[in-house]
Amino acid sequence: MKNDSFDIPVIEEITLRDIPYAQQKEEIIEYCRKKKRVFLSEIAYDLKLDLGDVYNIINELIEEGILGVRDDSY
Repeated sequence: MKNDSFDIPVIEEITLRDIPYAQQKEEIIEYCRKKKRVFLSEIAYDLKLDLGDVYNIINELIEEGILGVRDDSY
């Protein structure tokens, strides 16, 4: 028996895009330029990219000096 009186959390499913690494990297750079301050999960969700890939690309862009990291721990 289904009970509709409860708010059941729903996980939204997205379909990830299968695009070349270089295109992912360019899209992430452009996304970051537009947003200025972003979270990895936002990038992955909005661009429909794998979170692990986004993490690797962001780290690469930081090492290349294309992106910076803001530390709010002060």
